[in-house]
Amino acid sequence: MIAERFDREPFRALAWLLVLGFGLWLRFWQLHLQILIDDEWHALHRLMTADYRQIFLSLGHADHSIPLTLLFKALAQTVGLQEWHMRALPLAAGCASIVVIPRLLAAWLGKYERLLLGALIAISPLLVHFSRYVRPYALTVLLGLVAVIVLWHWWHEGGRGRAVVFAVCAVLAAWLHPLSALFTGAALTWFGLAGLKHGLVERRWWPLGRLLLLGGATTVACCALLLPPILSDPWSIAAKAGMDRPDWITLVRAWELTLGTAGNPVALIGLALAGIGAWQLWRRDRYFLLYWAWMVAAVLVVIVLLEPAWIHNALVLVRYSAIAQPLVLALVAVGAAWIPSAVGSNWGSMARSAAFAIAAALVWAHYLAGPFPQLYRGLNQFTNAARYQVDYDFERSVYHDLMSSVRLPEIYADMAAEPGNWEIIEAPWYFESNNTAISQFQRFHQLPVRIGMISGLCSDWTWGELDPEGDHDIELARFVFLSDLLEQGPSGDRFVVFHRRRPFEHSRELPDIEPCIRSFEERFGQPWHESDDQVVFRLPGSAPADDA
Repeated sequence: MIAERFDREPFRALAWLLVLGFGLWLRFWQLHLQILIDDEWHALHRLMTADYRQIFLSLGHADHSIPLTLLFKALAQTVGLQEWHMRALPLAAGCASIVVIPRLLAAWLGKYERLLLGALIAISPLLVHFSRYVRPYALTVLLGLVAVIVLWHWWHEGGRGRAVVFAVCAVLAAWLHPLSALFTGAALTWFGLAGLKHGLVERRWWPLGRLLLLGGATTVACCALLLPPILSDPWSIAAKAGMDRPDWITLVRAWELTLGTAGNPVALIGLALAGIGAWQLWRRDRYFLLYWAWMVAAVLVVIVLLEPAWIHNALVLVRYSAIAQPLVLALVAVGAAWIPSAVGSNWGSMARSAAFAIAAALVWAHYLAGPFPQLYRGLNQFTNAARYQVDYDFERSVYHDLMSSVRLPEIYADMAAEPGNWEIIEAPWYFESNNTAISQFQRFHQLPVRIGMISGLCSDWTWGELDPEGDHDIELARFVFLSDLLEQGPSGDRFVVFHRRRPFEHSRELPDIEPCIRSFEERFGQPWHESDDQVVFRLPGSAPADDA
């Protein structure tokens, strides 16, 4: 029977290997082909335009994450910066979370519950996205969760090692993303009130005293890293505060993103299971549940009061409160695991084994009801684009109307029909996914894409590209300078597509690309295709070096 077999160590180890393997597959899927897009460019833009002091002394209007930007700049000026360097830390944190987070909650979750939690983390679209995204969210989720759980154990069991782990994780999380400090601040406040109670009621003041020492040291360390940029550049914060408010739709969509589904029965089932899980956790350790409820409520209240820009967007809200997501998944796991235990206690081991299978089927249904079946269909080099992350109901998403209005130019069908292994070099482009239709085009033509950078050929440096005259050694595998292509010739079968018009009226203006087109005509002859919208050069890899 499944129930009995799960109690055996080999069976449980095999189950964990399957969970971990599937989670790793989701996180590594076509990762080497992904094109840096949207907020992933914040750190690159900042390191190319600022020195170390300027980076340290500003949080930035675009939230570049100070420690990551400093690290990337140091690499770019020493050994060289490549995409895998930028993805390594989020990816490592995201992969580790599959195993580490369930282990952190071992004091409250049983073996089967921890396995279910690991499975939910493994297939969580939001956590998979954070793992693949060159932003600090995967790191802050892991570091922030470690901090608040270790603080709980330290308060109840003591230990200098736990105090050090809390302080280090809390400070790093706050430096990576300052709003992470809201969770650790709320956690310290919780135990501060508990310490005050001990002092007033029991006349035991030492618990509060040691908490003040730990909290004070952590606060000083956070201030040493965060006060200089806040005081040096207060406008970067002022420009983003008092801008937007969440509404009830934001909360509904945030729940769907957290659970990893959208607008279907799985979301309601998940809500019911989370309710059962909360009831079970209340029975086991009500103060731990209240501890988490306090932190989540305090963080949400502060965020609402700050009214940060774009907070009405559910994706922004879940990013700012991402440390809470593993707890939501833990409640769902506890609720799902309660079904087999309840059934087994009333109807025997066979019924319990059937309930185990049903719980596993719910996890699989969770996966199928999420975005992955569509997102990971065919070749997709833009999985991190906001169009796929703001709403997992792609038909309902605000991007649907935007992208559905885009007509695929017929020339793309002609390029896809060409025999051979061709790739498309798109130029110019917008790093903001809401400004470009390139991702939409690829869903149809299914050819690999690179970005052709026009900087240094028909313009000075522009956003979303590397600075051709900069002193940084940066290599982006899916980007190529068009000027290099002119000098070196094609190294494979490539179509170079120049877009003469903006894809959308709201798209920002880009430099004039006609000089680039003329340079390609001088080098490679007449274009393969030319219209008012696109100019396409067909560059076979066997073309002559000078007179292709």
